[in-house]
Amino acid sequence: MKRKAPFAEAQRRNKRLLSSLAYAALVGIVAALGYLTLQILESSPHDEEVSPPPDPAALIEFDGFSARFESSNEQRRLRLSVRLRAAAARPLDCQVFFVAKGGRTNGQQFGVWPTFGPGGPFSSAGYFRGGAVSQGAALRLTQTWQRITGEIPLPSTGETFYTVTLYVFGPRGEVLLSRPFDLGSSGR
Repeated sequence: MKRKAPFAEAQRRNKRLLSSLAYAALVGIVAALGYLTLQILESSPHDEEVSPPPDPAALIEFDGFSARFESSNEQRRLRLSVRLRAAAARPLDCQVFFVAKGGRTNGQQFGVWPTFGPGGPFSSAGYFRGGAVSQGAALRLTQTWQRITGEIPLPSTGETFYTVTLYVFGPRGEVLLSRPFDLGSSGR
């Protein structure tokens, strides 16, 4: 039995040696991977400032909004006007709508210019419901100011409009500009 003891002792030493070598190899691999990761991060362009996507409202500038109540031959209407232009150098295709709302006493009254058929982009209460927009006033905005004018008949109930929202939609139906204008508390 004395012969087996030196053999068992050698096996234990070999196991310790192999365990130590395996541990050293593992530490070396982890250190090498850490070094490679550091090299990749230092050489990648992630430090460059990533610009966020542009704010859609920043693509369009507006100026000179005006609203005027008119009446002639028993017909009352709201005449609207605004100037628009693209803020960027490239042209911007879009659809434009004016949505007027009022009728504080008899429920919500609204009117839209240009008028649209059933299934248009606005609900029966005058709210944008989303989806494709193809029935607005088609416009190609450039850096030159363009005047947009519209006319919305006033409700036959004698009610008037109190707010007008200018909507500008992009080619995929996205809202590029939604700007409400207060017409005053008294209307006309």
